[in-house]
Amino acid sequence: MQTAGFDPSQLLFRDGVDSDIPYCLALDSDFQSDHVWQMTVQENGDDVQITCRKQRLPRGLASRHETDPQQLELTLRWQHCFVVAQDKRSNHILGFVSMRVDETSQVAYLQNIVIDRPCRRRSLGSRLVHIARIWASEYSLRQILFEIPTTNFPCILFAKSLGFSFCGFNDHHFANREIALFFSLSI
Repeated sequence: MQTAGFDPSQLLFRDGVDSDIPYCLALDSDFQSDHVWQMTVQENGDDVQITCRKQRLPRGLASRHETDPQQLELTLRWQHCFVVAQDKRSNHILGFVSMRVDETSQVAYLQNIVIDRPCRRRSLGSRLVHIARIWASEYSLRQILFEIPTTNFPCILFAKSLGFSFCGFNDHHFANREIALFFSLSI
């Protein structure tokens, strides 16, 4: 897929459909991380102290964002968000964002944001999150929670640059038993 030279004026942001899923799963979601967030929990009687520390790795960690195809398929349902960025000229999908909604708490969980590697650092991710935020506002949601693995330091920096604030974590949250960091953004 030749996407490195896309023209921003030729971008189409649209609702994702069933036939987009294989193309979204085929995007290059590899990333390199030189840091991780190290989480430490200490309990002393009634006190619980949680420490989050940015830790530099001795060498870069190559990893990949794994999108769960079944989870992505669930976002096709009404009141869930699945938006793709597509090049109008080539019809190639360049990235996507997906969120599931917890109707009880009126919170959207941003589970996937993937930009094909050749298209990164061109504000596609920021634009997709902006569209997701508008979508959440239209559904009268009060907050977006961004689920990020501790090893995806580039994504942590991305979330913070968009105004997301750290608000918690969950051990063994992902299928690979990795820790999830939660960052929130009020709508």
